[in-house]
Amino acid sequence: MKFCLMVTTVQDTISAFLIPHIKMLEKNGYEVWIATNIYKEKPIELKNNRWINISFSRNPFSKNSFKAVKEMRKLIKENSFEIVHFHTPVAAFLGRYAAMLEQQKNVIYTAHGFHFYKGAHFINWCIYYSMELLAARWTDKLITINEEDYKRSLKFKLRAGGKCYKVPGVGLEISKYKDGNSEKIKKELLIREPEKVVLMIGELNKNKNQVQLIEALEKLRLKGKNVKGIFVGIGYEEKMLKSEALKRGVKISFLGYRKDIDDIIASADIVCSLSYREGLPRNLMEAMSAGKPIVATEIRGNRDIIQNSVNGFLVPVGDSELTYKYLLELLTDRELYKKVSDNNFLEVEKYSVDKILDKMKEVYGIEEASYCKS
Repeated sequence: MKFCLMVTTVQDTISAFLIPHIKMLEKNGYEVWIATNIYKEKPIELKNNRWINISFSRNPFSKNSFKAVKEMRKLIKENSFEIVHFHTPVAAFLGRYAAMLEQQKNVIYTAHGFHFYKGAHFINWCIYYSMELLAARWTDKLITINEEDYKRSLKFKLRAGGKCYKVPGVGLEISKYKDGNSEKIKKELLIREPEKVVLMIGELNKNKNQVQLIEALEKLRLKGKNVKGIFVGIGYEEKMLKSEALKRGVKISFLGYRKDIDDIIASADIVCSLSYREGLPRNLMEAMSAGKPIVATEIRGNRDIIQNSVNGFLVPVGDSELTYKYLLELLTDRELYKKVSDNNFLEVEKYSVDKILDKMKEVYGIEEASYCKS
């Protein structure tokens, strides 16, 4: 039996993104152990896996960091892992340091969007770039998920024989989003024709920038368009966003945390992602799976997914006027809407979980993958 250790800072990363990857490894003869900060019930799909609690914190300067390194060193020293695969920045830095001290081979890190990027705060570069510059030297395989990060990763000095990869995301079960129950959501929210719906999915915080959509929806209202916004997610800016929507006379339903994302996407006419920073936004892939046109900010990650005027539109961060114009165009030009929708059905296939797992087999050295190299 071969052993693989999957390491993340928090448990949710495993549940949300890595179950298909773990199952693929198991089908190929690996016993997968999971090391993370465990704080709730484990997913039923992984109930038989070995879970190890590690004192990780999202804060790289947490006093628990020394304890986490000690726990990781003990775990690696007492077991023989053929692969140790890290996710998320803090666990990846502390874990790779521990792995280096224990002379662990085949160390892999997936960066789900570097915290240092074009336009990032100087502090991010000081902290996270410095961390990666050092930790890359303890890494055999570095995986990035977008083009900007991939090009930057090629400048890092990895361990002798190390290699950088670009894998576009963790994979999506595309069929799940093709047949959502739109009528259920429309009934719940009292949405009736000719009212149109624009959707944003994500934490209600400054980075996700829901304010830009509120401003654009106000412009649509002043134009006489009957458009409703839906915000899915929770966060510290909820009170402010509700106040802003009320002040501008904009109709928005705040749905909080929801599991029926496929149904909510099905009920929308357009999906927006107006963030300041993204890695490779999964919510856009989900929208594409349902054939929904997209308006997104022209940033890292979004640029990888959206081809302007092909399967959506890209706008500058903060430009509510151009956001409004593209929304209006999509809502009034049915031929354009259909073209963009049809293109999304085609473009999303590259992000399917099967294609991503093929790529990961190549990274792991399991077998010759069936994907076409980019």
